[in-house]
Amino acid sequence: MLELTYVAATSRLDRLGHQERRVLQLIAHGQSDAAIGRQLGLSLRATEETCRRVFDTLGLVPSPYLDRRVLAVLTLRQARTSAPVDHRRAG
Repeated sequence: MLELTYVAATSRLDRLGHQERRVLQLIAHGQSDAAIGRQLGLSLRATEETCRRVFDTLGLVPSPYLDRRVLAVLTLRQARTSAPVDHRRAG
């Protein structure tokens, strides 16, 4: 069930705007809302709203066992492992 959650979220990554994707990356790197806001020049309230929008867009719902931030990390990892490889760029 857990894998289905973040694999499904991976298919929704293209729905995120540039700033939402940046916020997701910072979440995945373990940044707090306050740290994300400082890095992006956002108020804490704007940062919290953007984080909520990211989680909602991706369909990442917290469970008793997993925080949405953990699911965000898993979503990005899954996206990287399932991304098509561009063989033209290789060596």
